Amino acid sequence: MRSPNLSAVGEADVETVRGSYEALNRGDVEAALEALDAEAVWRDSPELPGSGEFRGREALRPFLEDFLAEWRDFHQEIEDTVVSGNRVALVIRLTAVGRASGIAVDTRYGHVWTMRDGRGVRVDAYRHPQVALGALDSPG
Repeated sequence: MRSPNLSAVGEADVETVRGSYEALNRGDVEAALEALDAEAVWRDSPELPGSGEFRGREALRPFLEDFLAEWRDFHQEIEDTVVSGNRVALVIRLTAVGRASGIAVDTRYGHVWTMRDGRGVRVDAYRHPQVALGALDSPG
């Protein structure tokens, strides 16, 4: 039997998650963090520079601030969302221009959010969207 606070993801949860990415597009780290539980765990893809595991919003804040500071232009577009139980997978397209390098980036990746009581309690980041979608139904 599923715990009552780990109920299936609803439309409000999906909108909360989407809102977090919209906030990052505006450069608003504080608003982005509001979608996460205070003790949320963020696991970044080991294939990405500076990756690791961050526990709690306070630990994640400087990571996101530093990440955004690297870009002159930054936009994430959610191309797809797939819900399974208390988890939601996102396929994300990032277009950005490096602040120092001027190099343009156009790439896709995936995140899987585990939701509880309307907030993300865990986010797993994947370099390849198909891996994120495949991980959606594996035990979290």
